[in-house]
Amino acid sequence: MSHSTAAVTAAPEPDIKALEAKNQAEAISRWTAAADSDPESQYQLGLAYGNGTGVEQDFTKAHEYFSAAAEAGHAEAQYSLGVLYNFGLGVEADPAEAAYWYTKAGDAKHTPALCNLATLYEHGQGVTRDYVRAIELYSRAADAGNVVAIFNLGVMVENGVGVERDYQHAVGFYKVAAESGLAAAQYNLGTLYAQGLGVEADVAKARFWLAKAAGQGHQLASRNLDVLNQVGA
Repeated sequence: MSHSTAAVTAAPEPDIKALEAKNQAEAISRWTAAADSDPESQYQLGLAYGNGTGVEQDFTKAHEYFSAAAEAGHAEAQYSLGVLYNFGLGVEADPAEAAYWYTKAGDAKHTPALCNLATLYEHGQGVTRDYVRAIELYSRAADAGNVVAIFNLGVMVENGVGVERDYQHAVGFYKVAAESGLAAAQYNLGTLYAQGLGVEADVAKARFWLAKAAGQGHQLASRNLDVLNQVGA
């Protein structure tokens, strides 16, 4: 069987970063030209300024563009505007205003907005504390697959906040979130396995999940894993 002996010359690799920068600059120009009347362009500009992508990071401008798109009913912009108010980025922190925009986005079934709104209700930030409402909102987000909402439900159930304490139910929530890679859930699940709460005590599984969380930089998981290893449990 013969085979070719001709030399193969590799094509020169494109300068990916330069190409991305060029594409981003073109996109910024296109969005800016349409920003007076197009909510999607306003939203994209808000993202660009908020992330410092293709332009210098400027949360004040991000707020300006997100506001315009949010007023036009753009759910992603409403959520992003809520985040700015929630964490005081480009504006003074205002949890009540954050709750307003999270609610608007949540009405459009934006699951991260539902989750963040639930957290405000859980802690009474910008709204009257209401654990029942928090659980309802977390549940809606969790049903749509939001991992943080699933984890937060686990925390509320484990601690009996707004519901009867149920370690077994908490384990179920934590397992789903842990298997999705959420370090905090991996830590909590490992801790429950170590303590035998809601599940039969299993040091091997405790080590497994604590190691998963520790591998993502979770410091408490690292310390608890060291303790398990030191006692030789």
